[in-house]
Amino acid sequence: MNNYGDNIKITTFGESHGVFIGAVLDGFFSNKFIYEKNIQKELNLRKPFTSLFSTQRKELDKVKIITGVFNNKTTGAPILLIIKNNDKRSFDYKNISTNFRPGHSDYTYFKKYKFRDYRGGGRSSARETAARVASSSIFKKYIYNKGINIRSYIKKIGAIKIKFNSWKFIKNRFYINIIFLNDIKEYINYCKNICNSLSAEIITIINGIFPGIGEPIYDKLDSNIANYLISINAVKSIEIGLNLKKKNSFIIKDEIISNGFLSNNNGGVLGGISNGQPLIIKTLFKPTSSTSKKIKTINEKNLILFSKTYGRHDPCVGLRAIPVIESMLSTIIINFILKNNKYE
Repeated sequence: MNNYGDNIKITTFGESHGVFIGAVLDGFFSNKFIYEKNIQKELNLRKPFTSLFSTQRKELDKVKIITGVFNNKTTGAPILLIIKNNDKRSFDYKNISTNFRPGHSDYTYFKKYKFRDYRGGGRSSARETAARVASSSIFKKYIYNKGINIRSYIKKIGAIKIKFNSWKFIKNRFYINIIFLNDIKEYINYCKNICNSLSAEIITIINGIFPGIGEPIYDKLDSNIANYLISINAVKSIEIGLNLKKKNSFIIKDEIISNGFLSNNNGGVLGGISNGQPLIIKTLFKPTSSTSKKIKTINEKNLILFSKTYGRHDPCVGLRAIPVIESMLSTIIINFILKNNKYE
């Protein structure tokens, strides 16, 4: 499957080292203003080579609207967005053209399709997420104008917790300059120098969700959240609400009084339906699998060998993941709004 969404369907296309990546949006409103510069602002938050702690692949991530918009307004027709790949170094991956990188999808893609694009992982590359971010930027303003605010911050990088007071709240978002946190800087540098990488935990808080969003049993709000977030490269788990491990029933119950709830242990969702409280979501990213350390693997002929990965990779993918998380959550929210006819 290369598409997601119900009322508004998004289809992404392209590979890490192909000519273009992009997306087609079908089902979005007509007569809505859209500007490339606004899409670009979102893309700039996830694009590579933004610091010494991201991949050094220098992509401009310049978006172009091809169809579905006339005089900066949507026509109601499908909207085609394309982003050109500029800084490809496919030769970096020649040595793993027949080897499977442990931790990557090389092995599973080959078993499924009997063929694979080894250049940067092809379709399985996190490069694909730029198309998701570009797509959701088109309807983020709509969601915000309905009083829904999505904010995220990195809670943990590897074993180091980031204090919440290190973050600044700017224009409805939390930002932090990782470079100026010396302990984080030294930690990431150390891991890079020993050919290692780091995990990340990201917390997202969504305010303004109307109670009643989501469907019972098979189309729950939280099951959709899990489905969409797990689809992001390197995401291994999510939690909604507070960590309920070793908690008893007296602690996790959210008591109710006439004007609302006394706590929010369940993260704004009960029975798969929003209860009007903020949604609280934790997303866990695994450490980047591509490092330059030699490790044991097999090749397409099932022979055991030692292989290393060249190329340019993030030492911690979580540093650029916030826009991707928020793009998927925005897509869930707008589709549920349209399905439930809320906020109209």
